[in-house]
Amino acid sequence: MTKLLHLQLLPLLSGVQNFSLHLLDGLPRDEFEIYVASAPGGDLVDAVRQRGYKHIPLRFLRHPISPLDATALAELLLMLGRHRFDIVHTNASKPGLLGRLAARLCHVPLILHTEHGTAFQEDQPAFQQYFFRQLEKVGNSLGHKVVFVNHSDRENCLSLGLLPEEKALTINNALPPVQAEKLAQVAADRKFDPDKQDFVIGSTFRFTTQKNVVNITGAACQACAREPGLRFILLGDGEYLQLCRQIVSSHGLNSRVLLPGWEADIGKWLPLFDAFLLYSRWEAQPFSIIEAMHAGLPILGSDIPSIRELVGPDCGWLVPLDDQTALINCLVEVSRDRADAFQKGRTAAQTISGICSYEKMVAGYLKLYREGAGVRK
Repeated sequence: MTKLLHLQLLPLLSGVQNFSLHLLDGLPRDEFEIYVASAPGGDLVDAVRQRGYKHIPLRFLRHPISPLDATALAELLLMLGRHRFDIVHTNASKPGLLGRLAARLCHVPLILHTEHGTAFQEDQPAFQQYFFRQLEKVGNSLGHKVVFVNHSDRENCLSLGLLPEEKALTINNALPPVQAEKLAQVAADRKFDPDKQDFVIGSTFRFTTQKNVVNITGAACQACAREPGLRFILLGDGEYLQLCRQIVSSHGLNSRVLLPGWEADIGKWLPLFDAFLLYSRWEAQPFSIIEAMHAGLPILGSDIPSIRELVGPDCGWLVPLDDQTALINCLVEVSRDRADAFQKGRTAAQTISGICSYEKMVAGYLKLYREGAGVRK
């Protein structure tokens, strides 16, 4: 049996953690002994244990850069020395740096990192971008392969000289067949009703700066003021949730712009939506859009490279970042041309499985695991 570790940071069930679960569920159980390490507690830990995988709690691995990182590295070294993994697969920036360093020092046969979006972004100060780029370069030098979940991030990192081309490849994210089939049934059950009174634009995200939630909430309120039949359901939690609820209350729109909080089962909400909104400042390859497209929803997305790889003009609308007027106008116009929105949703459902194939995702990682760890079929 090959001992495989997936290293995560937070014990949540957001996109990065769901990626690990989706991938691990597709691996041959008689070939891999599976471990997941993360901070203790949380939904991720429960999901790992329910699947029969082994969870290793990490007490000192935290999100912000801090003096505790030295303690976190020591904790990782002790863990890797004790378990002697054949493969260490890191996810997210902090585990990607410390995890790859610890794995290199422990001579792990295969060190693999999946890049779920880089730590450096265009709207950061120049010195901050430079600092995070150098950290990415160091982390990339420590591992054997870096898997990008979109082409644009891979090409950007190559152009910046952050890793050699032979180390970099792209494998798209994808949903397991059972989940994709359930969402496909949601798409099949959709019927166009020209007499429907309201038009619901939904989303699911963390209420963070990355997801642009304050701008989204403000735009939703402004769009509702212009279009009486328009409603929003914005699912999720995070540091800006209460602020966004206050914005909605200040407009007197609590009955039309709903912010219910976190919902693990997005499947029961997607049938209620007529369109899906994700106006993020940056993304890698969001599972939320993949799920929405499988469910037959047209996408209103921010016009950034990673979302452009998923959403063409026949599947939705892309809005330039930091153009609040354009965003409000798009929300209103989409709700007024419901036949067009319905058709784009049908096209999205037909398109996404060709872009994001679960069989290709699992096969791609399985090939890397077997070759890098010296395992053969």
